[in-house]
Amino acid sequence: MSLTLTADDQLLSATEMIGALESMFRRMEMIDDFCVHDFPLYSLRDTNAWTVSSGGSWMGGFWAACWWLRAKMTESAGDQRKAAAICRRLAAKIPADSGYRSSIFWYGAALGDIWFHDTQAHALTQESIAALACSFNPKLNCIPLGTAMGGLAKGDRSIAIDNLAALIQLLCRSKQNLHHYIAQHHAETILAVCHRNSGAFHASAYFDERGFLPQDQAGIWSRGQAWAMLGLSRAALHWGEPYLSHAKAACEYWLHSRPDYLPLNRLDRTEQFEDPSAAVIASLAMLSLARLLPDEKIWRMHAHRQISAVIRSRYFTGFMTDSDHKNESAGVFWGCCYQTRQNREELVESVWGNFFLMAALAVLTGFIDPHHC
Repeated sequence: MSLTLTADDQLLSATEMIGALESMFRRMEMIDDFCVHDFPLYSLRDTNAWTVSSGGSWMGGFWAACWWLRAKMTESAGDQRKAAAICRRLAAKIPADSGYRSSIFWYGAALGDIWFHDTQAHALTQESIAALACSFNPKLNCIPLGTAMGGLAKGDRSIAIDNLAALIQLLCRSKQNLHHYIAQHHAETILAVCHRNSGAFHASAYFDERGFLPQDQAGIWSRGQAWAMLGLSRAALHWGEPYLSHAKAACEYWLHSRPDYLPLNRLDRTEQFEDPSAAVIASLAMLSLARLLPDEKIWRMHAHRQISAVIRSRYFTGFMTDSDHKNESAGVFWGCCYQTRQNREELVESVWGNFFLMAALAVLTGFIDPHHC
């Protein structure tokens, strides 16, 4: 049963949002103690049984991002050092044949460069930009997913919506016009292949002798639609139209197709899970879009309502209005629908879900710019 908010007094207050952030910061310490020198990836539901990786896979940058965000809010030198140490460990991913390097280094390195002018984070950001740009395929007019980190054998001819926002942000961090050109051409390909006039988006496509062919039904996968909204909001920030109109249309499609604040993972499988993480990513897109449109309050309010619903739901454990009460079980966000094995999706706590929820709370409380997420 989805949780629906109808009254303004059910919106989280600033004090409640800061309390939720503080509980998630404490949760980070517990995760860090459990994982020691490995990267946390995900934990089934709220079990604290973490699947870890020595290299971080495609999620490693989000663990660094969690600590960069914490350091941004706490102004703690210790937190900043922790983030920088994790960031340095991402360097091994620079030569990986994967479009997901954009997510690793936008969140894991570029945020440290932007927020703290960290010299090593800056160097990693620039190295990753150069490496990613070398993967641009002129025939496909994009940077394909690649064969590493989930790209599989057909990755050199595949594109996906989920790294669009990070790819645009990372490449546009460069001072070279060529990198901006590549980012815009990648966005143009995504728009041409994955967009439908309704505002719905396909999540992935494969290139064969006929060109790119979408691999799914547009708008059905909630997180896929949310990724599209986030990516388009970034494109709109950098290049304006037509991306601004498409971003608004994608967000409007979300509102029309998902009236509940906690959407189903897939609209064609009503027996399946809800995926609150999709609502979190969609909220970040709306918060970014709000900065670019005259009807800012409408989009910000809907994002606020969605985040309030997530925090007040069963998918976020230990929420209390008294933020001073340090409940050890608080701050677990296990509302991320994730494929833990072949043909099996489960609800998990994930490092990327934690980052995006903390980022949304930080935007709503005015600590960070929505365009940095």
